[in-house]
Amino acid sequence: MHRSIWAKTAIAVLVLAVSFTFAAGPTTTPVYAHHWGGGGWGGGGWGHRGGWGGGRGGGYWGGYSSWYYPSYYWYYPYYSYYYPYYGYSWSYPYYNGYSAYSPAQYQLTVGANPSSLAGQVTGGGSYSYGRSASFSVSQSVVQTAPDTSYVFQGWTGGYSGSGTSGSITMTSSVTVTAVFQPQYLLTLSAQPSGAPSPQGAGWFNAGSTASISVPSATVNQNPGSQLVFTGWTVDGSSNQGGSTLSLQMNSPHVVVAQYTQQYYLTVQSQQGVSSGQGWYNAGSNAQISVTTPPSPMFGVNWVFDGWQGSTQSSSQSATVLMNGPMTVTAMWHQDYTILYITIGSIIAIIVVAAIALAYVNKNRKQPNPQQTQPQLQQIPNKTS
Repeated sequence: MHRSIWAKTAIAVLVLAVSFTFAAGPTTTPVYAHHWGGGGWGGGGWGHRGGWGGGRGGGYWGGYSSWYYPSYYWYYPYYSYYYPYYGYSWSYPYYNGYSAYSPAQYQLTVGANPSSLAGQVTGGGSYSYGRSASFSVSQSVVQTAPDTSYVFQGWTGGYSGSGTSGSITMTSSVTVTAVFQPQYLLTLSAQPSGAPSPQGAGWFNAGSTASISVPSATVNQNPGSQLVFTGWTVDGSSNQGGSTLSLQMNSPHVVVAQYTQQYYLTVQSQQGVSSGQGWYNAGSNAQISVTTPPSPMFGVNWVFDGWQGSTQSSSQSATVLMNGPMTVTAMWHQDYTILYITIGSIIAIIVVAAIALAYVNKNRKQPNPQQTQPQLQQIPNKTS
């Protein structure tokens, strides 16, 4: 009789508990962790599922009871708090204790790649099942040195996206990683001052290739002055090459376009053939020379008087220091000495010959004294 009343009472309580739970329980199934607590006296147990319990120390609603252990107990997963109860045994009463269920905790781990930037991310910690966990990066560009920076690219792991922040629903432990792309600075300049800067400077992703070029291989300045591209200097080392350069950006680089200052040497000469005219590097020595022209006529010769202009020299071969645009002129004059001598000689010969001829002619015209005395001829005496 008493056993029947107890069974009916237990079934009624179980029905009320289930009804209350479905009426007031959450729409999604949470996950709880099971805890055992203190104890008290209780007793008894029923050989079927369902029932209720109570006691001084605590307890819980249940859904299971056992005939094999001298107590009965039950729980219902939706009831997260504990309820004290007394358990009963067929042999003796005792205090069965209590248990409780609390929501499970999951860990959100937020990291960075490279790991040295872990201080730039936030949001890691422990979160209950079903909670929303947020995370973010503090800045999208992190400059660790004047020529090295890291640019945020996106998230990997338990979350994917390119935004600087994100959130996930915690149903398990998750690791998300903020990925940063290293970048290096390419610095460009030109020497000497006044030379045009090359094109292509800026930030480049690590491992990419930078293309560098000069706007012009020859830069005209004032008349007789120009700059000529001669090569590249990469991180202090000479790297001769054309007017374009491809550089692997595996580290920061400093590139200088090297130009050479040049000056023009003008060599002038109205006579002969001159040499040495052209462009020369600043500070170099230019060799100049001029040949003697042929005689314009018999007895007349060209005589070199020297170089005039940016240098003075009496030698037909000379050296000019090219510290600016230069102009040199070969000076000449005509020498008539041979002609004068020749003419004088000819005149002298003519004069001498004329004198000699005149003398000869004069001598021919004078009579011989012996021949000029008249000869007396005897005239026969006619009287005898």
